[in-house]
Amino acid sequence: MSVVELMKHSIELKVPLAIGTLQWGTTWLDDKVVNHHGNLSDETCRDIVDICTAAGVTLYDTAEGYGGGTSEQRLGRLFEASPPIFMTKFLPAPWRLWHSDFEAAVRASCQRLKVDCIPIYLLHSPVHWCRSIEYWVEAAALCKKKGLIQAMGLSNCNADQVRRAVAAGERYGVPVICNQVHYSLLDYNSKALQEMEATCRELGVKIVAFSPIGQGLLTGGLTTEKWQHNKPAKMLRLQWDDIQPLRAKIEEKAQKYGKTMGQVALNWCIQHNVIPLVGCRSVEQARDSVGCLGWSLAEKDVRDLDQVALSKSTLESPRWRRLLFVSLFGVVMVVCRTMDNLGLGNVVRS
Repeated sequence: MSVVELMKHSIELKVPLAIGTLQWGTTWLDDKVVNHHGNLSDETCRDIVDICTAAGVTLYDTAEGYGGGTSEQRLGRLFEASPPIFMTKFLPAPWRLWHSDFEAAVRASCQRLKVDCIPIYLLHSPVHWCRSIEYWVEAAALCKKKGLIQAMGLSNCNADQVRRAVAAGERYGVPVICNQVHYSLLDYNSKALQEMEATCRELGVKIVAFSPIGQGLLTGGLTTEKWQHNKPAKMLRLQWDDIQPLRAKIEEKAQKYGKTMGQVALNWCIQHNVIPLVGCRSVEQARDSVGCLGWSLAEKDVRDLDQVALSKSTLESPRWRRLLFVSLFGVVMVVCRTMDNLGLGNVVRS
């Protein structure tokens, strides 16, 4: 699987792996709240990019809300000479009501990323207080006609929302080519995820898996202290004992293949024809992540892991919780953007 083509589209990836940059923001708020160990240095980010580029990775994920756009700015600086395939996102905050709001966000992301056209522009959440998903797909189609985006993607959409978005894309004239969701061995056997996956397969929508290793839950470095602060564990309402049979099975496969647990969990995603999206904060994490490439779990080992996968999905979150997330994230985005405008948007470590 050396080349992954998204929905028979012109956007091609050299390898089925994406790099996430949620923690690449540079504001004071990122330094003190988002990134518990402080913001990444420019040198570390360059080293991560060099490792990923050498492994053939061409897909980088960001969002206007990551550091209020400072994550996008950093990617724009790093790739000014030769941009990779960028995925970034529009946040449907409550105060955003019109197609013009969508277009303004696209143009601002283009400016920060230093590109004229964004390859894949995602709707960060399918929920809004009063606008339908079809309304935002129409906005994306208008931006595509103006040459501002190449294709549209989704994020956190269930089966019904994927189907509606694809139908709207066909109606308005913009390809809806991917759905970025929480997809891992932590939730593979949930009904909502299985339905979403089947719908995406049917409609040719590529699944991009965020938190494919559960932010450390499925790696060898998990400790009880890290467990207490793990966000996926809280989101999925997991207990420590819930994950032990799964972790034991992953460790068994890791020893069999001479790989790390994280590499096994990522390769499992790839064997399901899913693009794992990994957040890299260090050179070590980058090296471990690209180690999921160039080999394959045997079909029996994939099925063994399938059988012990858990079944609690974020796609089952109630609407009110999603609306609250978008609203709070929108406030954080505005605060970070204000800090950046006030000159507090470049807090990086040496």
